[in-house]
Amino acid sequence: MTCRVLLAEDHIVVREGLKNVLLQEGFEIAAEASDGREAVNLARKLRPDVALIDVSMPLLNGIDAAREIIAACPQTKTILLTMYKEEQYVLEALRAGIKGYVLKTQAAVDLIHAIHATLQGETYLSPV
Repeated sequence: MTCRVLLAEDHIVVREGLKNVLLQEGFEIAAEASDGREAVNLARKLRPDVALIDVSMPLLNGIDAAREIIAACPQTKTILLTMYKEEQYVLEALRAGIKGYVLKTQAAVDLIHAIHATLQGETYLSPV
């Protein structure tokens, strides 16, 4: 069974790069969103296996979008992409219920590991 991923990233170049990595690894892109509100609406509608969400997005930031997705679609595993490695951001994300926290500086390598780990019920944090 193919893993369906919702990809939420407001920078189209970054989103296209992530999309290519995911497609090469055999994942299906269920939908793409360019802001947090759109990500929540698409998650409610499509019920993806994984929601990959950028932390800094317009209309609704990634952590708040993740909270709403988790509440509406508890089976969807949420993974945040971020440049923030400070403990306060990681703790806020974990409190929100995210299952993966991937630093953009290591995204290509960590992203695939994070998806597989979260699908197996684990929490994944990028090594600092």
